[in-house]
Order: sequence, then C-alpha cells, then structure tokens
Amino acid sequence: MSLAACVQAGGSDFTPKPIQTITPSSPPTSAAPTGSTNSATPSETPSNAGVKATGSMAIFGEVSKALTGTCATGDSGPTIMLADNNNDFYGKVEATLVLDAAKKDLVGVTASFAEDSEGFAWELAYSSSETVKGTSAKLSTSGSTYTASGKLQSKETRKGKTRTEILPFTIVAKCAGTNW
Repeated sequence: MSLAACVQAGGSDFTPKPIQTITPSSPPTSAAPTGSTNSATPSETPSNAGVKATGSMAIFGEVSKALTGTCATGDSGPTIMLADNNNDFYGKVEATLVLDAAKKDLVGVTASFAEDSEGFAWELAYSSSETVKGTSAKLSTSGSTYTASGKLQSKETRKGKTRTEILPFTIVAKCAGTNW
C-alpha cells in the first residue's frame, strides 16, 4: 500500500490529531531498585519474620516449661526454635524442630543442654533422613500447637568422655499463630 492511498482516504483536508498521553488514575507500583540481590519468593516474604512461640520439653521427666522462641520458615523449611536461657538444672536448654513443608511430619529434632549439676553436657538428635537405630519422632498438631515425641539419640559428654544412649522425649510448642 502506498502513502497515496492514505491521502486519498482522508482527502486533502485530512489533519492528523496530536498524540495524547494517558496518565493512570492510581500511582504505579515502584520496582525494586536496580542492583538488588533480593531473591525472596512470595511464600518466604511474610513467613521469614515468624511468630513467637512458647513451649516445654521433657526427657523422662520435665526439662523445662519455660521455653520461648519462634516458629518461622527458613531455608530448611518450617522451623520451631525454642530456648530456656535460665534453666535451673542445665543453665541453658535449646531445642529445634524442623517440619516438612506441610507441617505434618518431623524432618529433624535437635536439642542441647549446657552442663548439668553432675557435669554432663547433652546433645540430642533425630533425623528422618539419617535415622539411628532406636530413634524415632512423630508430630501431632492441634491448631497452632505442635507436639513432637519419640526417642532421640543422646550424646552425654563429661570430662572429655562421651557416651551415647537413646532417650524418650516430648516437646510441646505453641506458636502465636498458624500462618508462618
């Protein structure tokens, strides 16, 4: 098609209209600054901050009823981290539960106790991918309360010597909400 066809269709009286700029009625959303290395996925953004948590732990008997910490989603998945930094018997108790993505099963459990009154320091663990004979862990949930129980491998160290055994455990964690 030639330019002559346009002139004929509009005639010699044809005058083109000026270009109009349309402005949006709401301001545009700002893009991330250039050079930003933030690669968070949408599911990580609200959950990385996590929610507060409280809990308790028992091995044979009560270890702590004063555990505090967070329920959050990190690189390892949904994780509940609890600690009692002023424990009467152990001085410090720490426990971590790593859940599967659906928060229905345990991937791993770790706990550590500072030196007790008899001079023992404790490291306890369970891993679903590297189970030690005799260890087990199951998770039950009720709303935002997570109860982990089973048997952990215990490494007790005193005066440079370590012994291992399997110990029953229960950890109850109450998260401040279910959306983490």
